[in-house]
Amino acid sequence: MRKIATLLVALGLTLGLLGAGISATFTDNASATMTVQVGTFDISLASSQGTVDCPAGLGVCTVTYTAPDIMSSTAANAPLTFTVTSNGTIPAKIHVTATTPAAPFTDMLGPVADFTLGQNESHVFNGGIAWPELFNAQLGMSTSVTYTVAASDL
Repeated sequence: MRKIATLLVALGLTLGLLGAGISATFTDNASATMTVQVGTFDISLASSQGTVDCPAGLGVCTVTYTAPDIMSSTAANAPLTFTVTSNGTIPAKIHVTATTPAAPFTDMLGPVADFTLGQNESHVFNGGIAWPELFNAQLGMSTSVTYTVAASDL
């Protein structure tokens, strides 16, 4: 019995030492990278007749038009054409407003519904100032109209 006990102790120590020297470690790692780029947003305004103010990147432009001197009392108009262009990659929702010229003069553009311009798309507007037959009360009078174009993302 003593021999068996000694043999079992020796065997236990041997297995214990073997177990302590043998080990396995599993490791793993992974990574993921995502890159995003934000598009650009910009509009421009062009007119050969009015004074344009369009600071880059602000999304708000104006064109102001003062009609030339009127040399007759006959009803007439002074047209103004201007073009809005979307220069960015993000579509631009366009909103146009106008100041009201002094009576009896009127804005020829009238109300404009909002619309969308995609990249490099343009829209031409035909505005200006119109007037009916003029009388002595309008002598020396002057007026103007300012169109404001505001852009926002959708």
